[in-house]
Amino acid sequence: MTAAHMDAVLQLLEEFPHTLYVGQVPDQPSFPYAVIYMDTGRGGDLRLSGHTRRRTFDFQITSVGLTDTAVRIVADAASDLLLDHRPYVPGYSSGRIRHVTSVPVRPDTDVRDTETRLHPMFSVDTYSFRSTPRESQ
Repeated sequence: MTAAHMDAVLQLLEEFPHTLYVGQVPDQPSFPYAVIYMDTGRGGDLRLSGHTRRRTFDFQITSVGLTDTAVRIVADAASDLLLDHRPYVPGYSSGRIRHVTSVPVRPDTDVRDTETRLHPMFSVDTYSFRSTPRESQ
């Protein structure tokens, strides 16, 4: 179930105009870029049978660039493709993706780009959506 939901979010990002990494970033990334991390979902709305009907999935997009402007461009591109869209997962009815939190743009002082010798800048946006099996509605 979790893999199908991650695939559905990645499908929404197919037109993302920058490099998109899933979970890990190589030592020499292609700037600017984004990296996505997704949780395994959490249950809610218990039925009398004790089975969870609905799951909420949270995911994070970390936008990275060598300038604060580049970070904002990457973050906006991801938001445009995700916000208010419904991930399509066969057998499930998904709610609209909502923006939950943001971390302001800041330098990553633990890393230095080998070409420019600059500290990359980054921001973090967290998104969330609910998904319910169709037979449970």
